[in-house]
Amino acid sequence: MKAEPQVSFTADTSAIFIPADRFFKACHDTTIEGKTIIYNIPTDVRSFFTGHQLRAGKVEPAPGKKYQPDWILGLIILCFVIQAWVQFFYRKRLQQVIFSPFSKRFMNQLVREGNLFNERLSVALGVIYFIGMALLIFEANDLILGGHIPPYLNDFSFYLFILLVLVLYWLVKVMIISILGVVFQTSATTGMYLLNVLVLNAITGMLLLPTLVFVIYLKSVFFLYISLALFTVSFVFLLVRGFLIGLSLTKFSYIFLFVYLCSLEILPLIILVKFSLIFYNSMIM
Repeated sequence: MKAEPQVSFTADTSAIFIPADRFFKACHDTTIEGKTIIYNIPTDVRSFFTGHQLRAGKVEPAPGKKYQPDWILGLIILCFVIQAWVQFFYRKRLQQVIFSPFSKRFMNQLVREGNLFNERLSVALGVIYFIGMALLIFEANDLILGGHIPPYLNDFSFYLFILLVLVLYWLVKVMIISILGVVFQTSATTGMYLLNVLVLNAITGMLLLPTLVFVIYLKSVFFLYISLALFTVSFVFLLVRGFLIGLSLTKFSYIFLFVYLCSLEILPLIILVKFSLIFYNSMIM
């Protein structure tokens, strides 16, 4: 019987014998056969992460577009600064303005302590109202009407156009009310009505300011409808206050007061909306 080859490693104190064929079987030489190391092919494993049906289309770089112009942020900051200034320097007077439509005592105190039309408080609150209402109309045009503006105007100039129309509307309206008060010899009642108009507009401007932040920076139609609802409630409340103020004039009938209020409040607003729709239809054609 052929003897088995042995491989020995001798140390200082002991000797270890390893069979040579075991060593050769463990380290099989593949260079003679012309092969490389072969790894086991992994078996298919079903995964929860399957493929998708999306296909890559034509990828083109899109120009960067700002979500909101910087001038809107400047107007919002300006309104908050003015409101903080009013609350710091005219806190007591501002409380009278806020509570006067709901309390006769605050209204009498508001009239007794000075003429609100000649105070810096009314100018500051008027600025907030006009800026806020112009922004509300601007955002309503963007979110509801599709954002159509005249081709010869940019966003900022279109906003200034809305602001100018709004200021002219109120100037003409106040002038007509004052003239009618002189003609019908109701200057005191007309003055009280204009005071209520000023107070309610000031409150409306302050209420619209926080909701406009969500409308502008979230592009939320929901908050836009909330802002429009606040304006509608303020407008209806003004009509009710005007009718109650007119009841103090016993020489006029209720029907005359109703027609008077419709002519001063509802009819100009309808005419303004009608011209706005005509202007809008002319732009999209």
